[in-house]
Amino acid sequence: MMAVARLIQTLWQGQQRWSRLAWLLLVPFALGFSALVRTRNALYDRRMLPIRRTTPKVISVGNLTVGGSGKTPFVLWLAQALQHRTHYRIAILTRGYKGSRSVPTAVGAGGEIRATPAEVGDEAVMLARSFSGVVIAGKNRLQAARLASQDFASELVILDDGFQHRRLTRDVDLLLIAGRRALPGLDGQWLLPAGPLREPPSAARRADMVIVTKGGPRTGLESGQAEPPVFSGDLVPTSLVESVQGRWHERPLSLLHRRRVLAVAGIADPAPFYALLQEHDAELTEVVSFPDHHTYTQADWQTIVTTGRRCDLIVTTEKDLVKLERFPFPTGKLVALRVRMQVRNAECLLSRIERQLAHQTEKMDDGDHPRKKRPSSIFHRLIWPRRSSSKP
Repeated sequence: MMAVARLIQTLWQGQQRWSRLAWLLLVPFALGFSALVRTRNALYDRRMLPIRRTTPKVISVGNLTVGGSGKTPFVLWLAQALQHRTHYRIAILTRGYKGSRSVPTAVGAGGEIRATPAEVGDEAVMLARSFSGVVIAGKNRLQAARLASQDFASELVILDDGFQHRRLTRDVDLLLIAGRRALPGLDGQWLLPAGPLREPPSAARRADMVIVTKGGPRTGLESGQAEPPVFSGDLVPTSLVESVQGRWHERPLSLLHRRRVLAVAGIADPAPFYALLQEHDAELTEVVSFPDHHTYTQADWQTIVTTGRRCDLIVTTEKDLVKLERFPFPTGKLVALRVRMQVRNAECLLSRIERQLAHQTEKMDDGDHPRKKRPSSIFHRLIWPRRSSSKP
């Protein structure tokens, strides 16, 4: 799987002659996918495909690309912030990617974990570990929203990775853009499989607000007065986490100081994770990488333990810890780096979201609320700050 991921990145970057030629073979498929996506969006825009409304208000958090843009940490930050500021009973809805459950499942409520990563996916359990409200996993977001309303009296649901899920009406659409590096594949403007885009850049016009994550450009772009408003945020380490008999306990970041560390990660973009460890004076002596949402096996555990014997600590991510904690490790040896989203000008962002939630009482029945047609140039400057070329 890692070899496949590396091959895809190599093809998208097209830095070698053979990879450029191989990439050309993907272009017809990308054009076909682009046509399907544009047709689907046009049908939703013209109300020719049904868009359903649920009793709870809906906030969607998503992006336009595959790979990590910090959606799940942002969803957790937003749910906790709104829970603290408002009267809403909040539920987080996630897809439950790689989970075996075919129906919407309550993963956690009030701090109680009710499902395993094998059943509902790693991100769902990770969210339930940290959020004191309701977390529901399910591919059918409409059914998941109804479950949140009927069984838990939820008044507001937050969709994790919901930008492309247009079947469900949303009151606020938040778009995250990873700005740490330019996207590969002809400036990143190609759709799958020739590039990382799930939708054409023009789809970003649906966003009510944009949050640039992972060190994106800010000068001239980040402004609460822009149309749409642009904010920024970064992941900031807060502590280490150790699992002791199924319970998570925080440990200070100072434990990393001058310690020999084996870093283990099964996430889409592990580079920022490795950089954060080094920024906190960890001596990164070994690295073991797995594909995003990797399911750890006995053989993987043996590889990690064997490699970790040469290190003082084995440090992983919270998303990986929910799957690795079932294996035996020496006491205090396995910890996860806990990171939290830190949003600049957060008060302005949250106030805008609250105002929009309050104002969404006059809507079209059973459909999206009307949106102004927004210029797409700002999104090209956010994603491709240097230059822009034709897109599929």
